[in-house]
Amino acid sequence: MSSDTHARKDGPVTLAPAALRYRAVSIEFAAYLDAHNVEMHILTDTGKTIAIVFPRDSIFAIQKHIAQLGTACPEIASWSNQAS
Repeated sequence: MSSDTHARKDGPVTLAPAALRYRAVSIEFAAYLDAHNVEMHILTDTGKTIAIVFPRDSIFAIQKHIAQLGTACPEIASWSNQAS
């Protein structure tokens, strides 16, 4: 599976490589029931906090993509948390 292919509800989409790249130190999810969205809060190694908003039930597409990555690339589970 290519690192620049991302699963979506309506099928895979290929994105150009990101111009900005951060190393995540911490990730948490927050559900906002009134707004009908889920946010992923990412703390980077530079101290910057980034919030990604997933409207409606799109967070479940992310869940499926993570499962697909685990199946296609099981070696990821053995990778160390140390920076390379």
